[in-house]
Amino acid sequence: MIGYVDVKRSIIDVLKRKAGTVKVVANEEMSGFKPPAFFVQIMPINDTPYRDYEEKLLTVNIHYFSAEKTDLANLKMLDQLNLAFFNVLKIGDRVITLQNKRHQISDNVLQFKFDLEFLNDLEAEEINNNWVMMTEIDESLGYSEGTVELMQELEIEEE
Repeated sequence: MIGYVDVKRSIIDVLKRKAGTVKVVANEEMSGFKPPAFFVQIMPINDTPYRDYEEKLLTVNIHYFSAEKTDLANLKMLDQLNLAFFNVLKIGDRVITLQNKRHQISDNVLQFKFDLEFLNDLEAEEINNNWVMMTEIDESLGYSEGTVELMQELEIEEE
């Protein structure tokens, strides 16, 4: 299952491999950093749950702050980003195809964007005509297969 943190971590890994001299700054550091620097923004668009899978759609926005603050520096980085994020992104053991790559330069900041759409398998089980997520039983808390009961199976005791 791929989460948003997994996506961001994979993007940062690619940036470090392809442009290792440029640092990646966190959300909290959007001011007061020294260029050149990247800022990676993950924007969830849609999480659609189905019976046994979920569909995720998100936009990745990589901001590049060049040290030179020139159009030429931004265009050089745009070429590097287009090669680094050519058509796929490896996230864990999966490879996701990039969609709708685009860019813009505003106030000497390059924004390189693309969309990711993928499915995550979910472990769900049908109980009384309802599909519910299955979770792992934490035996350290005293739970086991034999001691767990569904709400429908519990008997109400009167005092």
